[in-house]
Amino acid sequence: MTFDQMIEFIIDRIEKGYVNHPADNGGETNWGISVRAHPELKGRMKKLTKDEAKKIYRLSYFTPAQIAKYPGKVRLAVFDGAINHGVKSNNKIVQRALNRLGHKLAVDGVVGPMTLAAVKATDPLTFLATYSRQRLELFKKHEDYSWAGAGWEYRLFLICSAS
Repeated sequence: MTFDQMIEFIIDRIEKGYVNHPADNGGETNWGISVRAHPELKGRMKKLTKDEAKKIYRLSYFTPAQIAKYPGKVRLAVFDGAINHGVKSNNKIVQRALNRLGHKLAVDGVVGPMTLAAVKATDPLTFLATYSRQRLELFKKHEDYSWAGAGWEYRLFLICSAS
C-alpha cells in the first residue's frame, strides 16, 4: 500500500472526524490527530481539514517511522502503530516483537538496518501476529482501556485484516 492508500484507509475506516471525549487523555481529536500530540492545533482542532491531517500524518508519523522501508504486507500495521503509540514507542514494539521471534535486537526505538533486515527476514503473517499481540498487551495495560479498549481492539483487528 502507498501512503495515500494507507492514510485514506485509516482516516475513512478508523479515525473519521472530530471527537472530544471527556475521558480521552488526548483531548480534542480530529481525523485522528490529537491536541495532546499536536498542541499547536489547540483552539483550531475543529477546523482541521482532512488534507492538513494527511500532511501531519506524513510529517509526524510516516516519514520519521520510515514506513516506506517496511515490506508491503506489514506497512499498514506498523504505520498505524506509529500513529497510535508514537514513533519511538512503536519502534520499540516492533523490536520487541522481532526479539520474541528469535532476533537479537537492541530495543532502543531506532529503526536501522538491523531492525529492517529482521522484519524482511520474518514471515509477514508471523510478524503481524506477534507485533499485534505486543500492541494488544500494551492496550490492556493502559489506564483508558476500560472505556477505550473495545475500540482499540477493533482498530487492531481491522488493520490486521487489511494488511
